[in-house]
Amino acid sequence: TNAGGDLLQHLNRYKGLQNNTILDIFEDRRKNLWLGLDNGIDYVETSSPITFMNYNYKIESTYASIMHNGILYVGTNQGLFAARHEDIRNSLDVSEIFRLIEGTEGQVWSLEVIDDILLCGHNFGAFQIDGFTARQISDVRGFWSFLKPSHLQDIVIAGTYTGLVSLIKKDGVWRYHHDIEGFTESARSMFMDNENNLWIAHGYRGLYKLTLNDNFSIVEKVDYYYNSHGLPATLPYNIQVYDNQMFITTKEGIFAYDDASGTFTGDNALAAILGDEAFIDIIHQDTHGNIWYFTDEYMGVMRLLEDGTFKDILAPFYRINDYLIPAFQSIFVNDNNNVFIGSQNGLAHYEPGIINDYSYYEDLFFTEVTFYGKSTPVSYHYFSDIIINPLAERPAKRFGLNSVMFRFTTPAFENPPKQKFAWRLVGLEDKWSEWESLNFKEYTNLREGDYVFEVKARNVYGAESLIRQFRFTIEPPFYRSRLAYIVYTVLILSIIAVNAYYVRRRILRIRLRERIKHEKRLAQREKLFEEKSALSEKEIMHLRNESLQNEMKHKNQELANATLHLIQKNKSLTKVKNELNQLQKSLPEDNPERHNLSKLVKKVNRDLHNEKNWELFNSYFDDVHQDFLDRLKQQYPDLTPKELRLCAYLRMNLSTKEIAPLMNISIRGVEISRYRLRKKLDLSQKENLLDFILSF
Repeated sequence: TNAGGDLLQHLNRYKGLQNNTILDIFEDRRKNLWLGLDNGIDYVETSSPITFMNYNYKIESTYASIMHNGILYVGTNQGLFAARHEDIRNSLDVSEIFRLIEGTEGQVWSLEVIDDILLCGHNFGAFQIDGFTARQISDVRGFWSFLKPSHLQDIVIAGTYTGLVSLIKKDGVWRYHHDIEGFTESARSMFMDNENNLWIAHGYRGLYKLTLNDNFSIVEKVDYYYNSHGLPATLPYNIQVYDNQMFITTKEGIFAYDDASGTFTGDNALAAILGDEAFIDIIHQDTHGNIWYFTDEYMGVMRLLEDGTFKDILAPFYRINDYLIPAFQSIFVNDNNNVFIGSQNGLAHYEPGIINDYSYYEDLFFTEVTFYGKSTPVSYHYFSDIIINPLAERPAKRFGLNSVMFRFTTPAFENPPKQKFAWRLVGLEDKWSEWESLNFKEYTNLREGDYVFEVKARNVYGAESLIRQFRFTIEPPFYRSRLAYIVYTVLILSIIAVNAYYVRRRILRIRLRERIKHEKRLAQREKLFEEKSALSEKEIMHLRNESLQNEMKHKNQELANATLHLIQKNKSLTKVKNELNQLQKSLPEDNPERHNLSKLVKKVNRDLHNEKNWELFNSYFDDVHQDFLDRLKQQYPDLTPKELRLCAYLRMNLSTKEIAPLMNISIRGVEISRYRLRKKLDLSQKENLLDFILSF
């Protein structure tokens, strides 16, 4: 009640309380009420400028609202509901406040008061509303909106799913007149300019400019605008009205039509006011010049100030932004204290006269800090600034408790689901986290070091709390502690000293070993030099031997040639001798030629037994066969010159036939000589004479 005892609002179980028995009332710092009930505690945001008329009032998703003749009409997806304004606050049973107007069941799209008559655009046609009754004007499906030309008294143009319809008023009653031919597109958003051109925005096609005849029965001309005349290529285009001028809002800005050039420009008054906002779906200018607007994400109001500037107000609507119906937002401004906004959760009532400090924030508190890990967990509990478990300024935890969980909260009860937190752990991370609704944060397997956990809160209105800090230290494990590093240092120094000692000894051993190796290398080099010298001498001897062998080969060849020459010569002389003997025998004894032939035979015999040939042969033979005959005579001194010659011929590997002419004996004589030679050489029957001579 007010100070005079007048009833302002009645809250009971029908309006959301758990129980009608109120045992205690408390008003907090935010001017909100806390109620102690029989079976619980209720929180009433009496300081909030926004209240909801939802399913408790039979109101569901709201697409239109209007106040007419003291009755609040609410157009929903289930029909048109109406209630007297004075009954809304004072009625005990909210389920009886709003009544469904019979015949309007279904989707309501719009509510317009034209000539003090309320018209309802509906999925099933158009209705005229009188109090709590409805009369259907037309059964054409899908009435989006109504527009009254300024120069015609009793004509209304209505936009439908399939084009345009003309309504006419007779005797104070609106009736269906006719369809307007020449345009069959959906016409939800319309505007008529000073030239009586009708502009229609289509969400999926673009913008149309229609030129109608004088009685508005036929569309004579249609101009289509899309990605041309200055408009962007991105749809949709939405028609907005500000100061009785048409503006087109797009995802790339706000555009106004220039009649002189026939193009759209982004340099205009509305763009200057709303230029920084996102894509704007709907704009509504109230009677005080304030601009109410809806984007695809939020709503706000540009409040016109006394100096003619605008102030953008967003905070009061943060709580209802998520409930707005995208592309079908609606608003009705009745007066300075009654603004009705359509939402998915019913009809929201906004009372601008209730002033709230949206920059105020509640304090943030830690409720619990728990350290855990391989050891038994340790927890600290807090309430306000009082620490239940005493702890130091910076608690230190051994490395076995190097995981930690923080729980925190803030006593901000205005729309708790929208309460957000951000945090960071200084010493591990520098940047703040994203805003999240979680009221706890966990870190695991932290390294040793000093840490500061910082956390802050942000309420539904975007106000941030002061930063709360919790300082703590994680001690290192033993193997990384100071004592461990001292032990490591001592061990390292000891290892260095021992290594230095052993390195020095090793250097001495290495030097000794290197000296021994050097002496060995010198000895090896000397030996290698001697081997190379011996190899060189051997090479020289080899070359000498090759030279001697070549020389021997040459002499052997000469010996062979000389022997061959002797054989041929002796064969020829023997043949001549035999022929001379035959010739001599054929001549008589008294023939003087016989004496001459005898001389010739003697001469041939002298040549056959010429010792010079044998001496020449011996010379060549001794050079080739290394004094073979001398060695043979030394070992077998009883060998005759003839037998030595036979040995020489055998040494040369001559056959019996070749030896016979050389010795001027027959083949049989050669064989006999060989037999005698075997006896003198004392060879057994198994031994081969030729093999013996060759190996001697």
